[in-house]
Amino acid sequence: MHLKKVGEKIELQHETGNWPLIKEEGFSPVQITVAAVAACSAYVYAKLLDKKRIPYEDLDVDVSYEQDLEQAVHVIKKIDVNFQVKVAKEHQEKAEKAVHLVKNGCPVARSMHPDIQITEHVTFL
Repeated sequence: MHLKKVGEKIELQHETGNWPLIKEEGFSPVQITVAAVAACSAYVYAKLLDKKRIPYEDLDVDVSYEQDLEQAVHVIKKIDVNFQVKVAKEHQEKAEKAVHLVKNGCPVARSMHPDIQITEHVTFL
């Protein structure tokens, strides 16, 4: 990966188009970090559902986060990942158990500072 300062913003260079990493034009670096945790978690959850042979449809993810605004550097203190997935009633208990395995299987979540609280939940559609 290559990043470049272009005017007042930093861009992540990509052959299909650069990503401005500035809140006013896209997503801030903090938001990209949170999105990386959510995306990685979604890949891991989908893989877990497949491995456990749990049929599912329409996997969506909502993610929210909190920063410590009391500190000079507003570090991330909490990330909440909520999966929404369509799973038949008879498989929901197994799908609920699988969500608790996500954090240990996600390299992005495991790379975060241990003070950052990461929680995962599932909502069945």
